Amino acid sequence: MILMNDLYKILSDNVLDDGGREILIKLNPEHFIYKAHFPGEPITPGVCIMQIAQELLELVLGKKVRMNMVKNIKFLNIINPEERQEIYYTFNKVSVEEDSVKAQVVVKHEQNLCAKLSLVCQVV
Repeated sequence: MILMNDLYKILSDNVLDDGGREILIKLNPEHFIYKAHFPGEPITPGVCIMQIAQELLELVLGKKVRMNMVKNIKFLNIINPEERQEIYYTFNKVSVEEDSVKAQVVVKHEQNLCAKLSLVCQVV
C-alpha cells in the first residue's frame, strides 16, 4: 500500500551540508487509518512510520526498494496527527552496495525525536 499523497504529502526535500537528506512531510489527520488506530486518540502506527521511511528512501535513491530487515528501531515519542502533523524524516547515512541499501533514518517533530530506524533494503 502506497501511503504518499494519501496518509501524508511531502512539503519540502532538502540536501543537508553533510550530504544527508531531510524531507518534511505533513500527515493527513483525516486518513482512515487514524479512525481505527485509535478512535479519539489517533496515533501513527509504527508500521506506517516504517513504510513512509521506505517510500522516502525510494525518493532519495530514485529507485524502488523492498525492505529486507530492520536492524534497529526505537519509537521514542508517539506521533499524534492532531498534535504533530509536520514530521521530518532525516536520512543521515545511506549506503548502496550492488543491490543492497543501508539507511539510518531519524524521525522528528520540531526538536522532538519520535523514532530512529536502521534499515536494510534491496533494490528491486
